[in-house]
Amino acid sequence: MHINHLVIRNLRALEEIDCALGPRINVIVGPNGVGKTTILQALRLAKALLAPRTHNETQQVLVSFGAASPHFPQRVFLNSLARDVSKQIEIRANFEFSQSEIATLQASLPPLVQGLVSSRLGQAFASPTALIGFFQSAQGQQALLAAQTEMTGILQKLQTDKSLVLGVKINGANGQIEAADPAAGTLIGFLDQRLPPSTSIFSYFPADRALPMGEVNLQLGGPDAQQQLESHNSQPQQKYQRLKNLIIGSLVVQDQQSETIHNEFEKIFSGLLKGRRIQSIGINELGLLSVMTEEMATGRIIELDSLSSGEKNIALTFLILARSVAEGGIALFDEPELHLNPAVSRDLLAFMMKNYSKPRNIQFLMCTHAPEILSGAFSDEECALLHLKSASNISRIGKHALDEYSEALSRLGTSVSESLMYEGTVLVEGVDDVEFLETGFPEIFKRYKVKDRGGRREVEKTVIELQQLESKHQKVSPLFLIFDRDEEPTNLTSSTAVKILQWPRRCAENYLLDTDVITALLKDASVTKAPVQSEGDVRKLMRDLAFEQLNHIAAREVYKSYQYQDASLRGEDLKETSIEAVANALFERMDGARASIPDVQKADWIANFTTQVEVRKAALLGTWEAKWPELCDGKKLISDLHKRASLKMSEAMFKVRIMSRMRETSSETWRLVRDMLNDLLKHS
Repeated sequence: MHINHLVIRNLRALEEIDCALGPRINVIVGPNGVGKTTILQALRLAKALLAPRTHNETQQVLVSFGAASPHFPQRVFLNSLARDVSKQIEIRANFEFSQSEIATLQASLPPLVQGLVSSRLGQAFASPTALIGFFQSAQGQQALLAAQTEMTGILQKLQTDKSLVLGVKINGANGQIEAADPAAGTLIGFLDQRLPPSTSIFSYFPADRALPMGEVNLQLGGPDAQQQLESHNSQPQQKYQRLKNLIIGSLVVQDQQSETIHNEFEKIFSGLLKGRRIQSIGINELGLLSVMTEEMATGRIIELDSLSSGEKNIALTFLILARSVAEGGIALFDEPELHLNPAVSRDLLAFMMKNYSKPRNIQFLMCTHAPEILSGAFSDEECALLHLKSASNISRIGKHALDEYSEALSRLGTSVSESLMYEGTVLVEGVDDVEFLETGFPEIFKRYKVKDRGGRREVEKTVIELQQLESKHQKVSPLFLIFDRDEEPTNLTSSTAVKILQWPRRCAENYLLDTDVITALLKDASVTKAPVQSEGDVRKLMRDLAFEQLNHIAAREVYKSYQYQDASLRGEDLKETSIEAVANALFERMDGARASIPDVQKADWIANFTTQVEVRKAALLGTWEAKWPELCDGKKLISDLHKRASLKMSEAMFKVRIMSRMRETSSETWRLVRDMLNDLLKHS
C-alpha cells in the first residue's frame, strides 16, 4: 500500500496543507520550524488512533505528542495538538492498496468482520473470551451480520476503487475523536497485525536517533516481541537500542527465502559506506556479540560499535529498515542525513530507490535539510519533491525549476536548493554584515539564509535578469538584497519576489555606533585593558575618530568632481576579436584620459586641490556636527576605535559584543534596524 494524498488541518505548526504524494520517495523540504516533521507526526498520530498495532500504541503516541501523561493515563490534553484551539484538528490520508493486499483482505472476511465489530465496541484488545461470549449472544450475532454486509460491500468496492481514507477529526474542546471511515482503520490494522512482530507495514524513524553504545541485555521470545511491536511506531526510539536483539533474532531464526543479515550489511556497506565491508558476525572471546568490519584499503579491522557516528548511523538505520519494514510498507524518515557527510548524503536517495523502494515497493516520506538529498530528488524523476513554504502552503516542485533561473542564482552565490530550504535568501555586503544580522536579529532570520554576495555591478545585472523572469510569470523564490549606501545609491527597485533595501546610513557598521552600548563595554575591564570613566569620554573619542575621516572624504569628492577619464583595461575591451582592435580601443581611451587632464604645473595643481578640499571640508563640517554617526565610514571608525581602546578581543568579536548588547537592551538603534528589516521581509 501507499499514501497518495494527504490533508492536514490545524495541527501544531500546520494550518492547512493539501498535497499529493508519490508511490516511491517523497522528499519534504522547507525552512526550520515550518512544520515538516509535523507532516510525519500527523500520519503517525492517525495510524495510532485508528489502526494501532498494540494496546499501548495510541497512549504512547499521545504521550510523545504531549497530549497525554504516563502519570495520568485516563486524561488526554488534545488542545495541546491544535494550532488554533477554537478549531478542530483534521488528518486525512488516502491509502491505496495493492492487488495482493486486496486479495488478502477478501480471503479474510470473518476476522475482518469480527475486528470491525470489536473496534466499534471499544474492545479491539479485550480478552478473546469476552469477545466470544458477546459474539454468541443475539446482539452479537446481529452486529456480526450487519458488519458482514458492510464489510462485503467495502471489499467489493476495493476491486474498482483501491483506496480508503484513514482520517480523523479531533475536537480538543470536548475530547471527541471521530473517524472519517471506521472500516479503513480495521483493514489497515489487519494487514499490519497479520505480520510477525519483527515487521510492520508502517514504521517511523525519528530524528533523535540514540545510537546504542556497548552491550545491552538480550531478550528473545514474548517480552522482546512486545518491544519489537512498539518500536515500529509507538516507541520508535527503541529501534536503535534493540539492534543487537534484531541481529541475534535474525541469526537464530534465519528465513532461507530472504537475504541473510550478513548480506544486508554487505549491501549497505557497498552502496553507501564504500571502502568498508563486513568481516564477521559472531561471539568474541569475551562472549559478547561482535560485528567486525574491515577497512578494505588498509585491512584494518574495526568493531561496529567503534565506527564513526555517521557510519554507525547509516549502517544501523538501513539494517533496521531492511529487517523491519514489510514489502509494500511505508517508512517515515526524519532528517536521515544526521551525522552523514555530503558524499554519503548525495548517494542516499539512489541507494534507497534501488534497494528498497523499487524492489520491495516501500514508500518513503522524508524530511531533510541536506542540499545533497535535495539535489538527488531533482535528478530522479520517480522522487516527489514537496516544498513546505508556510503553515498553509505546500507544493510539488517540478524539475524545470533548476533550468529556469538556477544560473542567475548561482551568480548571486545562492541556489535553487537554498531557495527551497529557506523562506528566502538575504544577500549582504560582506561576512561582517552576515554576523551583524544573525547576531542582532536571530528571531527574524531563523528561516532565512543570510549570505555575503559578490560585487555590486554583477549583482545589479543579475537582479534585473531575475525581475525580468518574474515579469514573464516565472516563479522566483523570495530574494532580498541589502546594500551599503557608501557613495553608490542604487537604481534598483523592489518587485514582488526580489526586494531591495539600501541602508539610509553609510553602511551596516554605522548602526553599531551606539555610544551608550559602547560605553558600557569600554567600562568593562574584561573587554579593554584601559577602561574608560564616562560616556562623555567615549562620545568625544568616537567623534574625533569620525572627524579624522573628513580629509579623506573631502579629497575623494573633490577629485571625483574633476571627472578625469580612466585609461585602464576593461572587460569589454577583450570582447574584440583581434589584437589590433583591442589596441585601438585602448589607445582611444588613453587619448581621452590624456585630454581630460589639464596641462598644469604640479605646484599649482596641488595648491588648487588643497584649497578646494579645505573648502569642501568646511562645507561638510556643518552637516557632520549633527549627523556624523550616519555619514562617517562606520567600518573604519569601529576599526580605529578597536585599536585606540586597547581591546582584549578581535575587531570581529567587538562588533558581535556591541550588537549582542544592543539586542539585549533593545536599544533605540536596534529597534530602528529591526523595523527596517521587518518591513523588507514582510509578505515574503
